Amino acid sequence: MCYKSNIMKISLWSSKIQVSVMIALACPFFLSYTTAESKELHTDYLVRGDDTSENKIIAAQKINPTTVEIVYANKERLTIDFYSSHIFRMFQDANGILRDPEAKPLAQILVDQPRKEVTSLRVQDISDRVVLYTEDIEFSIHKETSLFKIVNLKTGRTVVESVKPIAFNAKEVSLELREQRNEYFFGGGVQNGRFSHKGKIISIENQNSWTDGGVASPTPYFWSTNGYGFMWYTFKKGKYAFGAKEMGTVKLSHETSYLDVFFMINEGGAPLLRDFYQLTGNPVLLPKFGFYEGHLNAYNRDYWKETEKEFFLRTANVTKRVKQIRQQSENP
Repeated sequence: MCYKSNIMKISLWSSKIQVSVMIALACPFFLSYTTAESKELHTDYLVRGDDTSENKIIAAQKINPTTVEIVYANKERLTIDFYSSHIFRMFQDANGILRDPEAKPLAQILVDQPRKEVTSLRVQDISDRVVLYTEDIEFSIHKETSLFKIVNLKTGRTVVESVKPIAFNAKEVSLELREQRNEYFFGGGVQNGRFSHKGKIISIENQNSWTDGGVASPTPYFWSTNGYGFMWYTFKKGKYAFGAKEMGTVKLSHETSYLDVFFMINEGGAPLLRDFYQLTGNPVLLPKFGFYEGHLNAYNRDYWKETEKEFFLRTANVTKRVKQIRQQSENP
């Protein structure tokens, strides 16, 4: 059934008085009111008109209690899905719907129950932006440029701000965020030789390298002292540049064809790690007697092997010495 809305007042995003968009069973939803006020949305579309710039937003819709769908002029959709009042997922793919990343062999990144209750999610049309609110954060995206920012409502600070539209290239997708002067970054898994990444580029890939600058156990997650954590929901290779390529810009990219990332908004390293654990599960915690000084990779290439005549350690210098000791023991 096609009908004309007279339920709520909203501002048109173009000069046309009436425009339409396909929803449900291809029914045009006409909007015919104007006002300069902030308007709350429910599950209805806002429509801009016939502008075809691909970065411009033409519609926004709350599709369930935790999820908002934003539609661009090229008909692509950006899905914002909240896993708690301060953790959300951003997903955009021209050729697919929300899904788990592909893994061969089969693997799982998220725990079976990664969600917590989202008590309130509101969507508003405010002038040139679409704004999403929970009790903890404000996410706003510009209708013309699709640039977004995230505000921690508990502190009032802007903690994340994009500087360019999301870039979908032939072999990778990239996201560029603003870097603050006194902002520092930690994470990415085992990044040998460093733990603070400001001014550096880190690789999110298993290089099986244990030397300085190598990566042996990567994780597509980092947290910032500005008050956010970030995880790219993928098994694909990636690069994170923290002001290394361009001062003041954090460039994040992965060798994938679509965007699928999580943002976590919180204060401090421990809370942001707990947010990460909410999604991926708690790490294995050894008993106290299991902790001791050690060195990664100290012994993984060296092992004992049995032959008909002897045991030997697979390390050249040690093997020679073991042979000498065995010979001496057999011929006292």
